[in-house]
Amino acid sequence: MTMNAVLQKDLLALLRLKRVAAVQLAFVIVLAVMVLGSWPQEGVLGGSVSVAAATAQSTARTADKFLLGLTLGQIVLLLLFVPGVAAVAVSGEREQNTLEMLYASRLKPMEIIAGKVAVAVGYPLLLLVMALPFLALLNWRGDVRGGDLLWAYVILLITAVFLAIVSLAISAWSKQSASALVISYAVVLILCGGLLVPAAIMLDNASGMTAQLLHYARALSPVAAALSLLQPQSNFSSADRGMMPIWQVFLPLAAIVIAGCFALLVAKLSRAPSSSEGFGAVGASEGERTLARKLLFLIDPKKTPKPFGSWNPLITKERRTGGLRSGRWIIRTFYVCLVLSLGLAVMSLYGGVEQGDLLRYVAQVVIALQVGMVALVSPSLTSAAVSSEIENGTWELLRLTPRRGGEIFLGKLVPSLVPALLPVIALVPAYGALCVVNPSYVLYLTRIVPVVLIAVLLCCMIGLTCSCFIANTARATVTAYLIVAGVVILPMFAWLAAGQQLSDRVAAHLGFLSPLVVALNELPGGWEPVRDLYAMHLWTFGAACAAMLGLSWSRLNALLRQG
Repeated sequence: MTMNAVLQKDLLALLRLKRVAAVQLAFVIVLAVMVLGSWPQEGVLGGSVSVAAATAQSTARTADKFLLGLTLGQIVLLLLFVPGVAAVAVSGEREQNTLEMLYASRLKPMEIIAGKVAVAVGYPLLLLVMALPFLALLNWRGDVRGGDLLWAYVILLITAVFLAIVSLAISAWSKQSASALVISYAVVLILCGGLLVPAAIMLDNASGMTAQLLHYARALSPVAAALSLLQPQSNFSSADRGMMPIWQVFLPLAAIVIAGCFALLVAKLSRAPSSSEGFGAVGASEGERTLARKLLFLIDPKKTPKPFGSWNPLITKERRTGGLRSGRWIIRTFYVCLVLSLGLAVMSLYGGVEQGDLLRYVAQVVIALQVGMVALVSPSLTSAAVSSEIENGTWELLRLTPRRGGEIFLGKLVPSLVPALLPVIALVPAYGALCVVNPSYVLYLTRIVPVVLIAVLLCCMIGLTCSCFIANTARATVTAYLIVAGVVILPMFAWLAAGQQLSDRVAAHLGFLSPLVVALNELPGGWEPVRDLYAMHLWTFGAACAAMLGLSWSRLNALLRQG
């Protein structure tokens, strides 16, 4: 029996990439650091023990959070790495004009679909196989129950397939890899983290049908499933309320979503693509230019564009032609953030001053949402600025224009700054509601705003720097997202490990690198060691932005000289 031709082609091409080897190495290194950082000082807990020692061992099992940390760590790593591969599996073929060649071969459509699914699912499964030695160390330590270990790995396997199939379905329906990557990361972030927000704010004060809706609304999050399995005393289990644990609902629900996304994938790829796709059917007819459509987009996408200005026309060109900087994309993002902001504002007013904890939870959610949207949107606005010109063969035309390197650089950077700020502006109503309910939040927010603004600039500069050094747009986008995730997410693990695996001083000096950690600790009740490093965070990120500004500027000038 021969291997599927598409699987063989894509798998060999994938494993030959240096960046894939780097991702696998990073996956192992992160898990190794987690193992060494949480290894008990007293050694291994297994072996023959007395009754008293057995009681102490049982207590240690209950209190040990290593399996939970290892499981959540693998979920986060899968969240970062899987969409970067699966989201370009089909859209990349479409961009390179090789999708039609696959259908022109002797392969049947179902063989093509099976090969793409096997590659998308096989990559995360390969990462989980590489993590098996660390799971074996858990058994050797003797402080993890076999049932918990088995079901935790089942959740990891379902999560890997779940993320891969969802990203692959998005890739099949997207025309560009950059769009597929952004949508895939947005969807998986909402599924893994966004679904936890309503219950985190309102579940403790809810009852009856409302509590059930809040509880089961997060059932599609693998993070909630892992927490409900490995922390049964938390509200993710809600056994005291007579509700099923999240992980028991997650498994069948994820299977249903996987089947639905697979059906969408088959519906899109079951026939050969038409050569006319993307032409003629993209725009709407004149009759569709309704008032509702104009209000929805704020800017009519079909109005006659104005002539280019005399000062740096490249800025106008980038603003009109950039896929993710265009009016449609950024206005949709603005509306999503605005709706979420209004919902959080209602929650703030619902809590009132007498429920200070609820108000603080809402503020934490607003900050997490704002930093998350910055990390999600900003890198994609600049990651294609230079690489797309090289890919499309228009870089030589740009070199022939009478524009200097500085003008071209500003023309690539400036158009991304305003769209990057729109998701931040959309959350102003939520901040306003917090300040109306409790005026003391004005002082806290004045210290949080600079952190968010400099995070916007940092994410845009990361995307632009990656675009200058990586000629492929999809690779530049994935690299930019991985770097941003490393800046925003990884320091949070050090912050959460304060007082347990890390000392307060070490945890603070690692955690202050994340704008999310710094912003959250500026709220009432924030951790003082991180608050003391507020100025250092601003200076560090400012210096990083200046360094990337100079680096990308020099690289762009070098490309202009080299051609």
